[in-house]
Amino acid sequence: MSSQTPPAKRPCTDDKDAMFGDENVTMNKQLPENIMAGDEDQNGHFLSKEKAIFQKLEYSSAKESDSAAMTWISSQKLGDFVLNKMIQGTGDMLTVTNRSNDKVLAHIPTNGGDVGEAVKSGREAKEAWGKMQGHIRARHLYSVTREVQKQGKLLSVMECISTGVAVRECKNVMLANLVQTLYHFTGWAELSSPEVKDCQSRGIVAVLLPEVDTLTQIAQQVVPALAAGNCVIISPSAPLPALLFASLCVTAGLPPGVLSVVVGDKARQALMSDRNIAMLSGALSTKEECRSIVSSLQYPIPVSLCQVGKSSMIVFSNSDIDSAVDCLSDKGFYASGQAYDSVGKVLVQSSCYEKFCKRLKEKISKLRVGDALDHSNDVGATTSKNISVIKEALTLNTHLSQFKSNSTLPSTGSYQSPTVLLDVQPSNDIWDDVLLGPLVKVASFRTAKEAVAIVNHSKQGVGCSVWSEKNSLIMQLTKQLNVGTVWVNCHGIRESTRPAQYRSCTGSMQCGGVDLLKLYMSPAATPRLSFSDDKIDPSLVKNFGKATTPALPSDKPTVDPEESVNRTIKLFIGGALKRSANDSYRTVRSSTGTVLGSLPDATKKDIRDAVEAAAKAFPGWSGKSGFNRSQILYFLAENICRRKEDFAEVIAQSTGRKYDDGMQEVDTSLQRLFMAAAWADKFTSSPWEQKDPVGVIGITAPSQWPMLGLCSLLGPAIAAGNTVVVLPSDKFPLVAADLCQVIATSDIPGGVVNMVYGSQSPLSLALAQHQHVQAVWYFGYPEGCHVLTKEGVENNKQVWCEEYDKRKWNSLVQGTGYTINRHCYNNKVVIMPPGDTFAN
Repeated sequence: MSSQTPPAKRPCTDDKDAMFGDENVTMNKQLPENIMAGDEDQNGHFLSKEKAIFQKLEYSSAKESDSAAMTWISSQKLGDFVLNKMIQGTGDMLTVTNRSNDKVLAHIPTNGGDVGEAVKSGREAKEAWGKMQGHIRARHLYSVTREVQKQGKLLSVMECISTGVAVRECKNVMLANLVQTLYHFTGWAELSSPEVKDCQSRGIVAVLLPEVDTLTQIAQQVVPALAAGNCVIISPSAPLPALLFASLCVTAGLPPGVLSVVVGDKARQALMSDRNIAMLSGALSTKEECRSIVSSLQYPIPVSLCQVGKSSMIVFSNSDIDSAVDCLSDKGFYASGQAYDSVGKVLVQSSCYEKFCKRLKEKISKLRVGDALDHSNDVGATTSKNISVIKEALTLNTHLSQFKSNSTLPSTGSYQSPTVLLDVQPSNDIWDDVLLGPLVKVASFRTAKEAVAIVNHSKQGVGCSVWSEKNSLIMQLTKQLNVGTVWVNCHGIRESTRPAQYRSCTGSMQCGGVDLLKLYMSPAATPRLSFSDDKIDPSLVKNFGKATTPALPSDKPTVDPEESVNRTIKLFIGGALKRSANDSYRTVRSSTGTVLGSLPDATKKDIRDAVEAAAKAFPGWSGKSGFNRSQILYFLAENICRRKEDFAEVIAQSTGRKYDDGMQEVDTSLQRLFMAAAWADKFTSSPWEQKDPVGVIGITAPSQWPMLGLCSLLGPAIAAGNTVVVLPSDKFPLVAADLCQVIATSDIPGGVVNMVYGSQSPLSLALAQHQHVQAVWYFGYPEGCHVLTKEGVENNKQVWCEEYDKRKWNSLVQGTGYTINRHCYNNKVVIMPPGDTFAN
């Protein structure tokens, strides 16, 4: 066989040569002119001059000018914003610094704890603003929207220098979200007359804003409150963006007193003790802040507080790994990892875990950290408080693998390198800790059920993104995830038009849609919490929930054995009648003093058993279709109807009312159950907007309507798929005892309805303190409303409190409809990007 001379060896000059060229490149030959000696790629191949330039290309500065913002600050006599003007206080001086370089931006004199002028201005303006025609109010908000758009650059730069968030995020995300929300609720102000005609504004709403993401929180809390006809007093942690927004509202012609801003911690505390505040709303950075704020409340008012948390991400092996990594590298450190949309926890399927982590490490290493005003930087500054918390957490978890950005941190300012922790076990405390800042925790999972269980066990239920190419799997996960927003193959997209609701938060922290508007409104026929000019008696608050003295046996006969049989009532738990763990009973008497029976005096142990039974029954009951639940409720009403004379007689004996009045209450109760059954299959959910049951609800029923009040609350709660633990009227409990006998024979699964008798105060407190109770409905005394509202903050519980004698339960408007149904479900929104197939 003839041999051929091999071709001359040459250096590889492009990717094709690198792939197909000879590995043994001759190094002693002269290089072509377009090859630079010493410039090689990661495979050892020589690079052309052009490629070498791109390999070594460095970012140049693209810094946004802050001259306009600094000019505005220097031109203003900063202080509290009241009656459409700045009022300088005489209290302590608040120093505001730029977190990117530690330079002082402003010294703001505060009024200390004096918020009287702000409250007075709101009180004078609320009547005119609340009763203003919807069209006129919409025109005011439209003017504000246009002014915000005109000064968008100034607003975004002010947010940037005040909070340290990268200017590209302030401009492209936060400002855009604010403008979109303003337009949306301008429309709702226009439509308020026909669409929410049965609702009225609450009055003066106090809004607490966090240290970061001020513009987004203004959009989510201040704008809908204004659209609903309320006057708003803002207490911001970062005052400059809020003061600038307020001044823009003046330029837009907003009436004086409608929007006020008070500066300083003392002013925030003073708002909590003012009886003119009708509602408290806010987002706070830590649980300790939530506790501190609520402990300062002096009156029982509606509270909608939420601790700033992070979202989650689930990545399946059949997903686009590169897209998921790119999204995580951006949204994982959005707002320096200190906002709701930033990712805190990532679950990656074990089959693609190594591949995902390798690509993520490459991406994170290239993130640039620096001055927030520089468009070339990816991550801005972080609050010093959050940095110290992150460093402490990392010190305690040195055994975990981690990698960081290779970017050099600036010498001045408050910065933290973007950090990723690998192989974090969900049982580790750091997994569920809310660590605000540029820190992402990554763990692996095997099955979809495991991933859902881990996410649902989280203390924060803001949102979760699901990355998969399998549609059937995505649809199943959107139903199972207990979060407010589910993103499909994307993350952090906000739509102000669609309702979402944060889970595991105090109150009902809505996000978007008409339900957010109604959160800041109260039904016109619904009574507000009333209280005297004096504060609630501290002794009543202190003694609320304490165990009562056990009843002593009577020295007189309680029953005549020849006339009747001694009746002993049992608790109804898990579908069966059970004795109380206390083995203590108290006598139930009629209005005339006649003994009607013996009632068990339940304890916390009985509450625990009832909650356990309700939690066990919840998956099966909520999994039933609305049609099945409606059929069961209709059957319950049918069985009650067969014993309506017995119920009417018990009501008459217990309350002292006439028999006809008792019969009327039974008939109205049947109507309430029929209405609940009718609603059971009307809580419909589309694939993109879902209404999920809340979970286990603890209900303290009103005392004056022993059957009607109970059925008006019980029916809608279980119709929506919730399970309940009910504390019936402690004055007239025999009606509930008879109702349990009917429930036990009406096809309602065991554990869906649980009745616990006894003193309502200690038992309702036990319900509020139980971690597995998702919501508490309390209809009792003002001091109970006050205490339970505070307890709800401790374990992130939804609390609905009203005084027991203020609602007319026999009224069709107050006893049924949206006023009750809105507390029975949580909104969930599923967001999927439209794709680019038909983009053109």
